[in-house]
Amino acid sequence: MTVAVLRAQAPEFDVASILDRFPDCHPDAVWLQGEQRLQGRHSTSGFNLTLVEDGEGTLHGPVAAARRQLEVLAPLLMELRQQAVPCVVDFGLFVGTSRHFTSSIHFPPDDVRWFADQGIALAVSAYPTAEEESEDGAGSLQ
Repeated sequence: MTVAVLRAQAPEFDVASILDRFPDCHPDAVWLQGEQRLQGRHSTSGFNLTLVEDGEGTLHGPVAAARRQLEVLAPLLMELRQQAVPCVVDFGLFVGTSRHFTSSIHFPPDDVRWFADQGIALAVSAYPTAEEESEDGAGSLQ
């Protein structure tokens, strides 16, 4: 499985103002500079917005789906660029199960150029997962 998340963050970023101007944007998480987090305090303000929830299929599918979602968000992206708020799309690959022991994603040059033209950085993160055991413990080794 592959997910894609847009992350916009910067010190002194007025997240509330942006979200007020773009009411159709419903981020998954919002944080403010100085707020407590697991390890210390946030050094930036920002938000995460899921673009692709389950990019199964081709190696290029999640990239194309993320790009389509971002094209819909063009006015928001333009405002973020004007405010010099860095954006990154993080493609999360879930690996480690028998179905997804390894995973790949493909970035065609035209898409990389498009993301660069929008001022959007790209990241790929791997998230290890484990097989879920059945309730009777049948998944355990003997």
